[in-house]
Amino acid sequence: MKNSQLYILWFGTTLTSVVILLNYFQQRRRKKKDEERKTEYLKCKSLSDFEELAKKSMMPHRFYYYDYKAGQGHTYQACRHYFDKQLRIMPRVLMDVSEISLKTTIFGSIYESPILIATSACHCLAHVDGEVATARAATEAQCIFTYNWTFSNMPEEEVLQTLGPKFLHIYLTTPIEILEQIVPQADKKGYRAIVITCDQPHERIRDFVLPLFEEASKNIDPELMKSMSIPNLNIPGIIVKQRFGTGSVTWANIEWLRKLTQLPIICKGILSPIDAELAIKYGANGIIVSNHGGRLIDTAPPAIECLEDVINVVDGRAEVFVDTGIRSGTDVLKALALGARAVFIGRPILYGLASGGQDGVRRVLDILKRELVYDMACCGLTSIDQINKEILYKH
Repeated sequence: MKNSQLYILWFGTTLTSVVILLNYFQQRRRKKKDEERKTEYLKCKSLSDFEELAKKSMMPHRFYYYDYKAGQGHTYQACRHYFDKQLRIMPRVLMDVSEISLKTTIFGSIYESPILIATSACHCLAHVDGEVATARAATEAQCIFTYNWTFSNMPEEEVLQTLGPKFLHIYLTTPIEILEQIVPQADKKGYRAIVITCDQPHERIRDFVLPLFEEASKNIDPELMKSMSIPNLNIPGIIVKQRFGTGSVTWANIEWLRKLTQLPIICKGILSPIDAELAIKYGANGIIVSNHGGRLIDTAPPAIECLEDVINVVDGRAEVFVDTGIRSGTDVLKALALGARAVFIGRPILYGLASGGQDGVRRVLDILKRELVYDMACCGLTSIDQINKEILYKH
């Protein structure tokens, strides 16, 4: 064999070895980054950290669906402004706060904290285990999980295998044949209450998001449509023509639904005291003061600003909750001080799910509860029933 042939053989062998080594180190580096990404949520110290991490880790169109706000986002911004600028907490000092309990009572049952998971759709956009992962985290935290039956990506039977407390969420636009099946069975399946969305008379969210999803599924996200599947609606013999908002539902629908169940009914999406009065008239046992996360109409008043007026009208005849814009323990404390029975957390749960799956959701809940304990201690409070308007600074 000539020297030139030996050189070529040596060079080829060496080059192959170098390529193999480079691939090996690239794979190690990639694996290390993947492992770091899986545990990056552990570095999150606040709910805003989770939002930033979810934005970084999710495909833009998927994050946009969760983050979407109507118009210029003024409604959501107003919620945050009211929490941050209009409500101030007055600390107290030298009070025994060595033992603090977050236990609270909702519809006569005792729960571990007044922090509940709000209804939300399509959890598989954030994580492959979807609503099952969220429900497992809620079970670990002994927190109420509101299950969106209509737009869940995971079948109800799989979610119900988790043992934590749950509320059933439904839309009045769901076909009557389906509601007549699922609502009367809700108590037997272990649900503690039924939450009804009352504030979605149009398809604004779908109209904005759907074109982005259709484009993404063709080009960059082939698994998108699989992630968006809604298995609970695949019922033999029932054709679901309308799956989104419609202007055809009225208070009569609440009255009809009241006859199907003995469970507490919670009307979600109430801002007006007039609507709060009507909700009670037609059979509601609870009200969620909510502007749908600022997703439906821009420049609506903040839910937290409407809370006190609704509570005054209700006057103890129903339990009143609040959602939208709650991002810290101090936000929870302020809502409870204004009279809310408990608060519902929406987007941060999804951001936790996107960032760390079941463990990410659990961390979001743990952060909120830990912050609430710290804030109660600063106000000299040791139990939820001690929280009232006296802790709010009057300016």
